[in-house]
Amino acid sequence: MKNKLSILLLSLIVLLGAFLYFYKISSIPSSVYDDEATIGYNAYSILTTFKDEYGKFLPIAFRFFGAYTPPLYVYLTTPLVKLFGVTAFSIRFLSAISTIFGILIVYFFINDFKVFKNQSTKIIGSLLFTILPWTVFNARLGYEVTLGYIVFAAASLFLWRSIKNQKISLLAIFLFSISTYIAHTERYLVPIFLFVFLVIFRKSIFIKKNKTNLWLSLLIIIVTQVPNLFLVTTKAFWVKNSSINNHLSILFSDLISQILIYFSPKTLFGVTPDINLQHSIPNQSFFYSWMVIPYFIGLYQLYKNFKKPEIKYLLILFLTAPIPGSLSGHFISVQRVLTLTIPMILIISLGIDFISQKIRSIVFVPILTLLISFSLILLWRGYFIFLPQERATWWSYGYGQLSQIITQNQDKKFIIDNGRTGSIYMLILYYTKHSPQSLQTQFSPEFIKNYYSNPSFNPNYNFGNIEIRPISWEHDALQNVIIVGDPLAISDKQANEHCLTKEFEIKDPIGKIVLTGYQTNPQKKISGVCK
Repeated sequence: MKNKLSILLLSLIVLLGAFLYFYKISSIPSSVYDDEATIGYNAYSILTTFKDEYGKFLPIAFRFFGAYTPPLYVYLTTPLVKLFGVTAFSIRFLSAISTIFGILIVYFFINDFKVFKNQSTKIIGSLLFTILPWTVFNARLGYEVTLGYIVFAAASLFLWRSIKNQKISLLAIFLFSISTYIAHTERYLVPIFLFVFLVIFRKSIFIKKNKTNLWLSLLIIIVTQVPNLFLVTTKAFWVKNSSINNHLSILFSDLISQILIYFSPKTLFGVTPDINLQHSIPNQSFFYSWMVIPYFIGLYQLYKNFKKPEIKYLLILFLTAPIPGSLSGHFISVQRVLTLTIPMILIISLGIDFISQKIRSIVFVPILTLLISFSLILLWRGYFIFLPQERATWWSYGYGQLSQIITQNQDKKFIIDNGRTGSIYMLILYYTKHSPQSLQTQFSPEFIKNYYSNPSFNPNYNFGNIEIRPISWEHDALQNVIIVGDPLAISDKQANEHCLTKEFEIKDPIGKIVLTGYQTNPQKKISGVCK
């Protein structure tokens, strides 16, 4: 009976997760971010030409804005683009569906860890993971970071289970290896995590008594890592390592301080946003503030039960998770420490498990129900109401509307300013669905030959009736074009000085002007009379 009830409750939690992760996923966030647009357009390009935006045939790392992103998310998105088109839904689907599997991962972790005494904790922990602001926010992102950490978490679960069932170890190693082809974080985290695991659990059955599995695991790593081994010999592999190299010169204590930032209650439970407001929910912490109490109790339980193997394993997950983010060179780089989500929720669940044993159910259940209900209200208000309004600009709002205007005016020439944002070209390519074949002709065979040599990134593009580059007032005001920019790029004073006529303006959901288009008047500019 208890098992049937657990299955029923878990099913309801999964349905809740599906609702939170898929509800209005095409319109909230209110526009497609440049990283998402890059995924969508390159998936579209692979689908139609088997080449990326630059014309590289099936690359093993995509040169997104010069970042050389691991390729798997793009390739998995390609069939979704075939089914649903170049849309926000097709780009964000993988993140949402993978997070549903994350609910099950938390459930089975708590079920497997014998340190949890209360059978209901696995339901509570799964529910808390489902409604976390951090979980919901990243479940609705259309790029690789969420899928990367979920695959890593699945591999971690199978690795834990492989201590007792050695056959599972091969699946765990395979998933670890595959995760390095999804996101940059896992490329660094996987070897660190496995090394620490081998040191701590070197006397386990998996390592000590079954050398066949160990050799097969090594074989899987070698075979699946061939593309990465090739990349290691190129500049493409080391693009994201510049900040790491910089950190090698600082004191060890500074690195420890950076790691501790991610364990700080202020970071986790206070309203401390990522350095990029596009990475957070308005007025919302990564974890609900009330969770700080079970968090500290859970930490105490880690200390108290340190010798238990599941606690050692949880500590490995917990302590290695923030290392990639700590090496990123940012004060808070939330997307690089997503792997901290599941060990954090396990520690919080450990604290709740302890509290449930000390407080009578007649008191514990109503309090927890009230806290969860209040948390859902905060989540709904912050993400589904405030975020589409207050953070629209941070989500590149306006370029979809601009693309519609451009498409409807094919007889006019547009110059779009990118003086401060080099990723604008991709948003226009995505929204206009510009022909990948046409775009690829702009890149020479020599460029493709040196694709992995990290050639300099040029954000200036010219395609169709669109030119994307910084505004040159000396020349542009003398052409018959429409100049588009944000209020910082084109002020009212500049518009008057260069005889510009306002053609349109695009406002965000709260009425703030984000983009303005001005028609030039070359004759007036030449005459010097703009009235």
